[in-house]
Amino acid sequence: MHKRMYLMFHRICLIGLVAFFLAVGNLPAQEAARIVIFPFDVFTSADKASLQAVISRNLSSELRRSGKIVLIEESAYADLLAGQAASEALGFRIGRDKGADYVVMGSLSEFGETLSADVRILDIRQGKRMPPLFIQGRGRAQIEKLAGEVKSAILLKIAPEQRIAGVEIQGNRKIGASAIEQVLKSRKGGLFSEGDISADIKAIYRMGYFSNVSAEVTDSPEGRILVFTVLEKAMIAEVKITGNKAVGTSDIEAVLGVKPRQILNAEKVKADILKIRELYDSKGYYNAEIKDRIESSGPKDMRVVYEIKENERLFIEGISFEGNETYSDKELRNMMSTSEKSILHFFTDSGILKREQLKQDIAKLNVFYLNNGFMNAQVGESEITHDRKGIYIKIPVNEGKRFRVGKVEIAGDELTVSRQDLIAKLKIAKKENYDREAIMKDLEYLTQACNDEGYAYADVNPRIAPQEQTQTVDVVFEITKGQHVYFNRIAISGNTKTRDKVIRRQLAITEGDLYNSTNLKKSYANLNRLRYFEEIDFQTEKGPDETKTDVNIRVKEKPTGLFSIGAGYSGQDGAILTAQVSQQNLFGRGQSLSVRANLGSEYNLYEISFVEPYLLDMPLWSKFDLWNSAREYDSYDLDTKGVGITLGYPILPKYRITGYVGYRFTIDDVTEIEEDASWIVKDQEGETTTSGVTLTLTRDTTDDYIFPSRGSKNSVSVEYTGGPLMGDTGFTKYGITSAWFFPLPLETVLGTRVRGGYIESHSGEKLPVYERFVLGGINSLRGLRDVGYKDPVTGDVIGGTTMFNVNVDFIFPLIKNAGMKGVIFYDTGNAWESGYHLDDLRQTAGVGIRWYSPIGPLRLEWGYVLDPKDDESASRWEFTIGMFM
Repeated sequence: MHKRMYLMFHRICLIGLVAFFLAVGNLPAQEAARIVIFPFDVFTSADKASLQAVISRNLSSELRRSGKIVLIEESAYADLLAGQAASEALGFRIGRDKGADYVVMGSLSEFGETLSADVRILDIRQGKRMPPLFIQGRGRAQIEKLAGEVKSAILLKIAPEQRIAGVEIQGNRKIGASAIEQVLKSRKGGLFSEGDISADIKAIYRMGYFSNVSAEVTDSPEGRILVFTVLEKAMIAEVKITGNKAVGTSDIEAVLGVKPRQILNAEKVKADILKIRELYDSKGYYNAEIKDRIESSGPKDMRVVYEIKENERLFIEGISFEGNETYSDKELRNMMSTSEKSILHFFTDSGILKREQLKQDIAKLNVFYLNNGFMNAQVGESEITHDRKGIYIKIPVNEGKRFRVGKVEIAGDELTVSRQDLIAKLKIAKKENYDREAIMKDLEYLTQACNDEGYAYADVNPRIAPQEQTQTVDVVFEITKGQHVYFNRIAISGNTKTRDKVIRRQLAITEGDLYNSTNLKKSYANLNRLRYFEEIDFQTEKGPDETKTDVNIRVKEKPTGLFSIGAGYSGQDGAILTAQVSQQNLFGRGQSLSVRANLGSEYNLYEISFVEPYLLDMPLWSKFDLWNSAREYDSYDLDTKGVGITLGYPILPKYRITGYVGYRFTIDDVTEIEEDASWIVKDQEGETTTSGVTLTLTRDTTDDYIFPSRGSKNSVSVEYTGGPLMGDTGFTKYGITSAWFFPLPLETVLGTRVRGGYIESHSGEKLPVYERFVLGGINSLRGLRDVGYKDPVTGDVIGGTTMFNVNVDFIFPLIKNAGMKGVIFYDTGNAWESGYHLDDLRQTAGVGIRWYSPIGPLRLEWGYVLDPKDDESASRWEFTIGMFM
């Protein structure tokens, strides 16, 4: 079937070509016109003679090439032209004397990159001047193109019968005429050219839609009429797939290049067979048989049928190695993602051969050998065979000799850091065997060390010297510092709202500083921590000279305002309705303003907070709070009104150590006391004022406020109330917190937090029950509520004066694109009346979800009590919107 179609196609093409040459052979003959060309007057500010020669030479060449004129050589009339201005009178005289039909004369003017040609044509036979021509071009490099346009314009004037009066397309049914006309050189109004017609026929063929193309030329009073007649190839009416069971029809259709309503192309059909075979190979069907069939579907359309016989699925039965001595086949197989068939192959991809994955595995093995002393090792291309039972893979290995690390030295220019100190931090110096990956990391480290001392263009070149006799490798890092480089101009773009100074104050670099790549990275991290931008891009480029570099910072802002309304449930606070309006970048100044309301069955809160991170344009962090809350405890209710102010200053910015001093004044009203409540609660009925100062020292090295993946947060604090600060209460509260985050493979994170606390009342002062330590809830012991010291008489939890709490979280990506993470946690802790009793710790474990949602950071976690008491629930859900630990 296919052979007959190919023969038919070649016959049709041959008939089309014969028809074309017959059409061209029947074109009407025309008498060539005789033309004289006067040298053009040239107006330019430079090299006039050269430009005059170029335009004359190119125009003469173009006219000779047209085949429609006879050019009278300049030598035939040079003596008549010598010493005289090229006037029209002289043109008519020379034209008649030399028997010319036309005389062409004019001028060429150069204005910058623009060339303008003013052309006059004298009709000698009729003794009159034809309308002038005006043609423009760009630059002397385009002079040949300009000459071609001048030629075409001249011929259209002197031979109007050569103008193309119309272009018609005939025979097309499905391919629009406009689509065909797009590929044609011959256009209505243009100059007729047999060469262009030949090129047009080839261009129409190249479209791939036609089996035959011919051209016919007829004359009309307005010029030549071109008619292109095409014969369209058969159209594909349907693509049919039969015999497939293991692989879905939609999966096969997805890899096909042949589609319905396309022109039939036999080569594409054959190419699709290979694509289907590759698809079946990736599923393990190496013995699948795929054939194609083309059949009629109507008078002019065709149907493409792919017939598939899948046969049995094949799995990898064996992976073997040849030439490996140091590592066994099993050890090498364990490093590969490609694996032999296992008993779980029904549920996994084990035993499925994926050729691209196999190539990656071979590359991985090559890297493994190079990183373990085998600097000349080669893991070759795999040999794949298969039979009716399965697939077999053999991988050749040439290990070569194993080299140990010899001398490790640093040569070349000296840095401020001594060479001994630099070598002590090199990874290769700690390796027993040669390790190419360690050398690459050391190269980065040494380049960074140079950059941090201001040598932005430093070059570190590792020299590797194998010693065959001792089978060792000496490594020498050659340092070429170059010149000191300084930051020149720091440009910021893309910030339409955020003010420049808000961005600049986060930068660890300033204009005029020595170049420092560590500070560049720190600047990027600081901007990223603001969470004002969805994109941040730092680009460095050379400044006005070799000793200066410019830094271009481009940001793309994201919305920082928030209006949210939500509902949830907390094991500690019961059902909750929340509403919040906040702006994290108020007026682009980097300030934060938040108005929040929490309405719950057991807890209500109304709060206004304002943060100014740079008070008085100093790195003085400040926060102002105003709140009103009401909470229902088991044995009493507490209403609190308060105001607070906190100031923070970076004491040691290099180490990220910040000191805070805060003041708060609250009015606390204890009401609705139960009759059987503890005497400690009853003793505090009524309104009490608290006035206190808190001193805090923190060190925060985490990489993100919301979802840290590395670093730590450590703080110690002491709060003092009463005494000279007045108020009705007097106590001192001490606290310590240490949280650490460790990045693990697959974008997982291990987070730990340890907290301890102690509170004591001043002599003769009451210790407020609501200031005591009580654990339980999402921020301490998830799954438990009201954990702490109990009144021995009433059994009420009144809280302890000491507290200890540990949280361990394993955090992993859940829905990566949405920023949603999962967590598995373990909590332990308790609060005591006095002392720390680590043998009396409550324990919980559970799972949860964390999400930086459109309404703020959200946590939904379920805690299971590992040591439940008789009066406790075995588990509890916890929910909150706000900052994480």
